[in-house]
Parts: sequence; C-alpha cells; structure tokens
Amino acid sequence: MDQFNQHGLRISRKNGLFLASFLIAYFLIMRVLGLGHEYYLRLFNGLILILMMRQGIIAYRRFLEEEKYGSSFDFFRLNLRTAFIGIAVFTVFLAIYLDIIDPAFMAELKEQENANPFLSPVSAAGIVFIEGLGSAFVLSYLVVQAMKKRTIELQKQSAK
Repeated sequence: MDQFNQHGLRISRKNGLFLASFLIAYFLIMRVLGLGHEYYLRLFNGLILILMMRQGIIAYRRFLEEEKYGSSFDFFRLNLRTAFIGIAVFTVFLAIYLDIIDPAFMAELKEQENANPFLSPVSAAGIVFIEGLGSAFVLSYLVVQAMKKRTIELQKQSAK
C-alpha cells in the first residue's frame, strides 16, 4: 500500500471535516453579527481553506518515510480531497439551513440580490459548491507551490 493511500486519505478526511466545521462556524458567526450579506468577508473562507490545506501537507510530510520532499501531485490530491469533503459537508449544511433553519434568509437573498425567482436552497448551495471547488483548485495549486519551495530548501540543507 502506498503512503498516500495509507496516510493521505485519513488526513484529508480529518482535515475536510475540520474545514467544514470552521466554515459552518464562520457562517453562523457572520449571520449572528448580521454580516451575512457582506461578500468581501468571504475572503476569510479562502484563508480558512489555505490554512487547512497547509496543515494537511505538514501532517502528510510527517508520514513520509523515504524522503521529506514528497510528491507535488500527492499534495495536490490531498488538498483537493480535503477541500471536496469540507465544501461538500458545508454545502449540505447550507442547503438545510436555507430550507429548514432560516428560510427568511433565503427570501432575503432572493429579494436583495435580484436573484432568479426560481432560486432554491439547493441551487443556491450548489452555486456555493461550484464556487468553492473552483477556489480550492486554484488555492491548492498555490499552497503546493508555496510549500514546495520550503521543501527544496530543506533538501539542500540536508545535502550539506
């Protein structure tokens, strides 16, 4: 069994659930504070995503036996799987929230955002899912590249 199947899948599941928890908590805090319509605050969702991806790479590196460098493709797969799990769980929560917990917020969204009258909680959550995966794809690439630089420096230092 290769190292990714042995350790990477477990790490991505754990971090994906943490990611979903942080996104749900952040969303609820913004709703309580009345900042649910402030779109610029969604930048913090990206920050949460970046931090969880970085944590996943660091955790996965601890299990690498042969080399401390690891495969960039494995890091990318780990990050995308983490993001998929976290965003999917958050999307299910959002659909339930908009449909059952706070349907008034869904009505506000339709009214204030001039959305299509046929917009439903499931389609709104689906839009968030697609946006989240697009962001995750780009941010994952950037995080892997940022973490790769450090590992190359580590490799050079250990060669001395």
